[in-house]
Amino acid sequence: MLNCTIKKILISILISVASFSHIQAKIFLPTFETTRLKGTAGAGVASLLIDEANQLNPSSSAFLNVGSLYLQKANITSSNTNNNTSTESDQVNFIASDSKGRSSGSISYSKMNIGEQSVKNMGASLATPIGERSSIGVSFNKLEQNLLSANNELSENTFNMTTFGVTHLLSESLTMGMVLRDAFRKKENESRVLIGAQYLYGSYISLMLDVGSDYKSQLSERFQWRTATQIKILNDFYARFGVFNDKGNQTKGSGVGIGWIQPKLTVEVAIKNTDALESVALNQLEENIKETTFSLSYRF
Repeated sequence: MLNCTIKKILISILISVASFSHIQAKIFLPTFETTRLKGTAGAGVASLLIDEANQLNPSSSAFLNVGSLYLQKANITSSNTNNNTSTESDQVNFIASDSKGRSSGSISYSKMNIGEQSVKNMGASLATPIGERSSIGVSFNKLEQNLLSANNELSENTFNMTTFGVTHLLSESLTMGMVLRDAFRKKENESRVLIGAQYLYGSYISLMLDVGSDYKSQLSERFQWRTATQIKILNDFYARFGVFNDKGNQTKGSGVGIGWIQPKLTVEVAIKNTDALESVALNQLEENIKETTFSLSYRF
């Protein structure tokens, strides 16, 4: 009872400080994800993907034999439930990938504008098979954040993050994947191990499950899970649904999307809803974030 009372007092102080002084709580920054990942609520560590390799599992593209140019546009609305304010922002995402040949790779550029604040992510990934059923990969990301500091002035921070990934095909229907995100712990609260599985039922339904945590902390404190389903509709359309819960970032939510996939062109739309919970430890206020994304991908 005492701990509960103390927690409520601390949260009240945090809300008051953020609302009535120049010291601001940290804004929640949505993860840079493709439209497909928004639709699956981020799930897909074990999926064989090319556009998503740099942003999820860099080893996944090694089994594919295709080139891709990807362009995404997103609109983001963030609503603060404590003071009834909302913020509009936008995001662009460009990815060029090539998995033809022995090795595969990609480069990416993403930018999110939040008023006068901005976040950029420049990345590259490499992947190669290690046998007929396994692959390994690595991705490098330079994250540049230009955000308002506690004294209401713009402050720039740069983080260079490295991620390692492994994919293994257990059978034609079952795939496993593992990711070590931000392996050298360059950014706070970013490092974690994710293990994923994907099961393909027939050629119409895919089931995905990812679980993970920060291996250097108590697993239950930073545990996260994501699960999603993809269903093939008619011959060209794929519907996706996903949910997630991340204790480390104190977020939970869901995603829904649809993709029209042709041999050369893929068109996708998705909506992801995220609830960022109040957290004194993270200096985070309660927010509701809605991301609406649209993307085009040209395969060659």
